[in-house]
Amino acid sequence: PRVGVSWLPLYHDMGLIGCLLSALYYPGSLVLIPPEAFLARPALWLRALSRHRGYISPAPNFAYGLCLKRVKDAELDGVDLSSWRHALNGAEPVSVDTLRRFSVRFERWGFSARALRPVYGLSEASLAVTFPPEGRGPRALGVDAGLLAREGRVAEGSRELVSVGMPVAGFEVEVRGETGEALAERCVGQVFARGPSLMAGYFADAQATDRTLTRDGWLDTGDLGFIAEGELFLTGRAKDVVIIRGANHAPQAFEEPLQSVAGVRAGCAVALGFTPEGGEDEALLILAERSGQEADDVVEERIRAAVVETTGVRPHTVRMLVPGTLPRTSSGKLRRAEALRRYLAEDLAPPKKMGAVGLAVEMARSALAMVRAESDT
Repeated sequence: PRVGVSWLPLYHDMGLIGCLLSALYYPGSLVLIPPEAFLARPALWLRALSRHRGYISPAPNFAYGLCLKRVKDAELDGVDLSSWRHALNGAEPVSVDTLRRFSVRFERWGFSARALRPVYGLSEASLAVTFPPEGRGPRALGVDAGLLAREGRVAEGSRELVSVGMPVAGFEVEVRGETGEALAERCVGQVFARGPSLMAGYFADAQATDRTLTRDGWLDTGDLGFIAEGELFLTGRAKDVVIIRGANHAPQAFEEPLQSVAGVRAGCAVALGFTPEGGEDEALLILAERSGQEADDVVEERIRAAVVETTGVRPHTVRMLVPGTLPRTSSGKLRRAEALRRYLAEDLAPPKKMGAVGLAVEMARSALAMVRAESDT
């Protein structure tokens, strides 16, 4: 039987639908690792895949990056990753560089780059929307970042984007312009999806439903991207666009170079557009959580150098933060707009540490809420 391995929280759509419910439906078994165990020691994920001959295991891009930074060779003694045939990467932007470095690093333990599958799914679609072909490995496309930012047009260049595949069975995907017209291939626009597993609507929020679902059943995903040779490439979120000197930039273009910057926590940095005090034009702000004991000014200069080298844009402001400061959703995704709001309000601070008594109180409240919910049903 096929074995799945997951450390994803069960309140996360990829953990609940992609792993737990899938294991109940398809023949096979599922090995679950506590999320906090993975975060404390990422090698446990790889060791579990080896021990149980794991066949499939999905994770966000930051998890692959965390393995590159934190897993030591000595922790992989006796590990064999050759059974891992479906290393799905989704739930957040996928970095081509991270995929390549992961496959090179762990090849000696039997991992194959062909197992890497960047995918695209949505909670509103329950869950999968596009998948690449099995066993092909990632498909990257080099684009001109400047042209993409200024005109939303795809031309050959040095910035690499990765395909998240083609629509799964029963689904359709369209890229549309500002007036709702379907765009030709290699033109950036808003991504719409339609399929049998789309939600009926947001619970008790008819206005949000009307903004998101069209009358003929299409979902406005809120993502930007383009189609090339029938495959979807994502370029960012419509609401997170950073406008620098009149050019639209996806924040991921500035965030991806930070994955390999020493002193920055993996997957814990956001790029934002803001108007500095006394300024008239939008500038680039980088908020990054620190890792290690190096001086902030040293790491800040590394960040500036990495962003300039990759995008040609120099950040106006770089702020180093205490780990845990950046706000996230319940599924762990960074909330860029909320981070900017707190920064401008001078209210960007890490959550207060909770002692044993406070933790016990919160656990009791949670248990009481669950009992009440069960009694209501």
